[in-house]
Amino acid sequence: MSAERELVQTKRRRGIMLKLIRQGHEAQFSRMDDFEMFGMMQELGTSMGRDQVLTMLQDLQVLGYLTFKSGMNGITGRTEICEIELTAKGIGAVVRRKSDDDVLID
Repeated sequence: MSAERELVQTKRRRGIMLKLIRQGHEAQFSRMDDFEMFGMMQELGTSMGRDQVLTMLQDLQVLGYLTFKSGMNGITGRTEICEIELTAKGIGAVVRRKSDDDVLID
């Protein structure tokens, strides 16, 4: 896959994640965790592993689009993310349907 295509795919997946989180907020569902996000991305047909979902959520946090709590599962030794929510920047991107250099909102 070309680097340009991979970048567009990453930006699109980030946008999908932000929209899914926003939909959950609007429906007043409980805050999402990484496993739920992984399942939703699989249902949408994205071929992402669980570690890829974790990394993408971490990237979105670093970029300022969302916040969450993170910890290590003592049984599995895996990093887990819970209580995912959008920041003001994340809400603005989704509500305004405004793409930028980091996120593609369809």
